[in-house]
Amino acid sequence: MSKHPDYERYRKQCEEAGRVDFYKHLISEGNNPGFAAMLAMQQPPGSKGTERAFLEGQQHWADKISHNAADALHTMAKKAGISTQGKKYIGGLGKPSDPMAWISTQDDVRSALKAKGLSSVGGVNYKAPEQEFKKRKMAPDILNKYISEELRNDKKLAEKVRKDPDKLKPLKEKIVSKHTKGKK
Repeated sequence: MSKHPDYERYRKQCEEAGRVDFYKHLISEGNNPGFAAMLAMQQPPGSKGTERAFLEGQQHWADKISHNAADALHTMAKKAGISTQGKKYIGGLGKPSDPMAWISTQDDVRSALKAKGLSSVGGVNYKAPEQEFKKRKMAPDILNKYISEELRNDKKLAEKVRKDPDKLKPLKEKIVSKHTKGKK
């Protein structure tokens, strides 16, 4: 007779809680793994999407990184005036000085994702709406690199720009339009 597909998952949860013997006894009496785990651990099993499942183990998140790194994160947050009591830092949501990067519930994560136009799959699922970029921008050093390449490859254009630097403006616009997102 084959075991139920969830048997191992619930057995492991019961083992971590020190209740695996009672779990095995309940299984031997004919209970299904989910019900046996619930009785053995004396609590309903965690389920994806619940606040309990999301927050499980969050209280001691800083113990999972080096002491110095945890202190640095908390120091940066404190300097920014952020209370970190009961909160976990999520680097993907912002810098330690960003209050939205310090979360205590799924709603905090969802709010930060919405405010920043980010999407997430996993503990919190959220699909950000498509965004339309308003301006096209490019860092000056990158723009200059592309301009240099264009002028090196097009000697006629290089000569025109040398004689009249105003001819550089259309080239800049063309490069920015080609290599950035935004309105065309």
